Amino acid sequence: MNAKTRRKRKRYLLCAALIVIIGAAAAITNILFNDSRTASSEPSPLETAAVQKAAVSAEALRVAPVSLDTADAVLEIVAPEQVVTVPKSITNPFLASNHESGEQVAGQVSGATGLDPEGILSFNPDLVLITKLHNSESDAEQLLRQAGVKVVTFEQWGTFDELIANFRTIGEAVGAPEKADSIGKEIKDKLNEVAERTSALTTKPTVLVLSPVGPNTGPYVIGPGNIAYEMIRLAGAEPAAAALGINKSTKASSEDLIKIDPDYIVLGDWDGTGEEWLSELKSQPSWKTLTAVKNGRITTMKAKHLLAPNRYTVDGLMEMSAWLHPDLWDEGEKTR
Repeated sequence: MNAKTRRKRKRYLLCAALIVIIGAAAAITNILFNDSRTASSEPSPLETAAVQKAAVSAEALRVAPVSLDTADAVLEIVAPEQVVTVPKSITNPFLASNHESGEQVAGQVSGATGLDPEGILSFNPDLVLITKLHNSESDAEQLLRQAGVKVVTFEQWGTFDELIANFRTIGEAVGAPEKADSIGKEIKDKLNEVAERTSALTTKPTVLVLSPVGPNTGPYVIGPGNIAYEMIRLAGAEPAAAALGINKSTKASSEDLIKIDPDYIVLGDWDGTGEEWLSELKSQPSWKTLTAVKNGRITTMKAKHLLAPNRYTVDGLMEMSAWLHPDLWDEGEKTR
């Protein structure tokens, strides 16, 4: 092989080597480019963290039910860990069905006339639930809204229809409508059972509910607006207080009791301390002349089963109906 041929062969080999190197580089570049495209089509670590944080925020909604009825309802739907504050009355086992869950909530505020919006804001709530019965609650609502907090308000929970509707509203507000609907169905089923048992009644006795309406208030005749008033009708009786023509609960007097003269009397127990609140009325000679007293038809029910609307107030209705009409309730009293 001459020198010219050897040089020509070397050039061919060099070109071939260059072609192989260039092809390999292109292949590597294509692989890296495809990997880059695949990676960019998936959420970045920062994007994933943002989505996860949003999900956690939804689950960790900080709820502040500052009225007893709203607190008792909320604690049926969400865990106590999501509740940042409750009214102090939620821990009273005579008033609240969820008193044990309420005791697990660290924050407590004064309710009703002592509602303090600044105290509520100190718990940094995302959602505040208020039943407006007093001026202080309306004032608190306004200030909380001005502070940028979402507020859901309710009027008095005076009927079982309102109770069920308010559960639904709370369920939607906290993101658990299915749970609220399940509770509503449970209440409706029990109402239907009472209606079925009492539907054949031809005569109905009169029933008077007497109870304090707060600490040291003395006895009140419970009138329209409180769920106990509707409870009497649904239990298969007539509200004796209708004889007074009142449109809300009113301070009880001997004269009123004589005018009402109920067949049955139900006493509301707020704290288990006895009937000291009733001592003045019972000391009057007229007390012993009442039909219910003469016939021994007086019973006591816890306020949470009689006066304070909650998931289990309907069980109080069943208890009352069984007391009034034991022949209609083969299983006896319905209590919780």
